[in-house]
Amino acid sequence: MLKSSYTVAAMVSEENEKMIEVETEKQGKYIVYFDPLDGSSNIDCLVSIGSIFAIGKKDCDGSPSEKDCLRTGRNIVAAGYALYGSATMVVLSTGKGVNGFTLDPSIGEFVLTHKDMQCNPNGKKIYSLNEGYAQYFDPAVTEFLEKKKFPKDGSAPYSARYVGSMVSDVHRTLMYGGIFMYPANVKSPKGKLRLLYECIPMAYVIKQAGGLATTGEKDILDVEPKSIHDRCPIFLGSKRDVEEIIELYGKHKSN
Repeated sequence: MLKSSYTVAAMVSEENEKMIEVETEKQGKYIVYFDPLDGSSNIDCLVSIGSIFAIGKKDCDGSPSEKDCLRTGRNIVAAGYALYGSATMVVLSTGKGVNGFTLDPSIGEFVLTHKDMQCNPNGKKIYSLNEGYAQYFDPAVTEFLEKKKFPKDGSAPYSARYVGSMVSDVHRTLMYGGIFMYPANVKSPKGKLRLLYECIPMAYVIKQAGGLATTGEKDILDVEPKSIHDRCPIFLGSKRDVEEIIELYGKHKSN
């Protein structure tokens, strides 16, 4: 469908090692980046999965090369995700906020059900990450988790919620607030999530909803990809929590 739309020049997919080029006579002015089935390892146990996408403008003359696909998130004009769970939902931003559309099976159409979605800057006290790698975390992440699990001010600790499907975990973070984390660690110094079709689209959506997204040291939308499957650490969600992780990275970097 994308190849025959006359609007797309090239595509970058998690499932393809190389860029997918559209036939020259059908090329348009956009490049589409997507993870067609995020969380696919969870299919057999019936956990919610999804699809992630971003759309950027081609800025070269003629047919694009893989190098032309290596653009930062500042080049994105639209991004979103589809969630396949208890309902089927598409969350979309075209640069003017975020809206959610839910499939109504009775009419076969997606209906606007969540208008102007916002990531609460002081949302629920929830953190989401795979703590199985805790022994490899950066000191900033370790300190953040320690503060959230064992608060010294007498407040209630944060709750841990982790599905292992990025779409599910980010959608919950968008709806309820809190922070989603997939940090770099000693074994994976660049993290594990892919920059172009996982981190950038989700960062774009969360930021359009009023949240923040960072590597800990840099805005996700400013990270320059070195290859189409480049990886990147990510922290995204409520401003309260993401600003704190940025502060901790700054503290530990200066020590």
